[in-house]
Amino acid sequence: MTDSPNRSALAGLAVTLVSGSDRRAAQQIAAVLSGCPVSEPPVELDVGGDDDATFAVELAHRLASDYDDGLTGNTVIVVEPQADIVEIALVLEHMLDSRRPRPPIGIRDVVAVTSVREIGELLFDRAPEGHKRQDFDSPGRLASRLEFASMIVLTDVPDAAAPADTRLVLEFLARLAPSALLLAPPDVENARQLSGLLVRGRAHRLGATMGWQRELADAAPAHPVSDACTTFVFRDPRPFHPGRLHAAVTERLTHDIVGCVARSRGFVRLATRPARVGSWATAGDVLDLGPTDMLSWQPDSPIGQEIVFFGPGLDREALAATLADCLLTADELVAGADAWGHYSDPFPEWVVEHHH
Repeated sequence: MTDSPNRSALAGLAVTLVSGSDRRAAQQIAAVLSGCPVSEPPVELDVGGDDDATFAVELAHRLASDYDDGLTGNTVIVVEPQADIVEIALVLEHMLDSRRPRPPIGIRDVVAVTSVREIGELLFDRAPEGHKRQDFDSPGRLASRLEFASMIVLTDVPDAAAPADTRLVLEFLARLAPSALLLAPPDVENARQLSGLLVRGRAHRLGATMGWQRELADAAPAHPVSDACTTFVFRDPRPFHPGRLHAAVTERLTHDIVGCVARSRGFVRLATRPARVGSWATAGDVLDLGPTDMLSWQPDSPIGQEIVFFGPGLDREALAATLADCLLTADELVAGADAWGHYSDPFPEWVVEHHH
């Protein structure tokens, strides 16, 4: 991680977190955001932590110490490419807000540095023929980085990316991260000059305004009719049969049947795991299906399936039919939970972390 401090008349300390799979590109954007020359080497911060949460805790202590020593203004921090920027931002904000007395330190922006090419290869299944992805988790990290960002910088716009590809990516990002500012590198300098006022709860607001969260809200945004990029919301109160769902994921939720599912997020219920709500997330061709903290009987828990799909050229009817075939039939519902426990369930066991 690197730090680009910038002292100013701002009464507090405004933190901008920058992340990207290309660390050098992220550092260059961070330099512009901080007002430092791009050629100037960044300051290396010695912050410990074996995982993202511990790192965020240590970073909060470091920032509070810097503020106590008189540092104010904007601090731009480049996060390692492998890090979970969402967890870091949320834990960092929580730790800063829980300090007493509470220091005037907060997150100003969360910046994702990417490219039209990277989004096409990892999320749109447009990798060059014969290309093999070495990192299984890279599509998920990219999608998470994008949907949580307050600012997204596309490094190959406007010169290197094809105009049609750029338009498609911009439309996709407008749905995935509707509150994010979309920029080309020449525009970053102007963005730096925007208001640096500290707003409490910035990271948590970003989490609540991600595209999939807004689609599941009561007042979902209206999208222009477009064949280029599609948003589809699947809802049904019935549980999934995990055996049929697993078969659908591996055999039917494919590009040639339902179109390109670039990203999907939501909540699911599996008949064999009736006590807990599941978290559904796909990025490119990778599915992450795990437990949430929500128990089925809690009043705020979602009922049944609530999944949002984003992608270019999605076939809504094919998606709806494929997922509907995975739901319990009327006879299976009547059979009850005792029978459900004997259904085939090929998904990995859920390990629930207990927080004390």
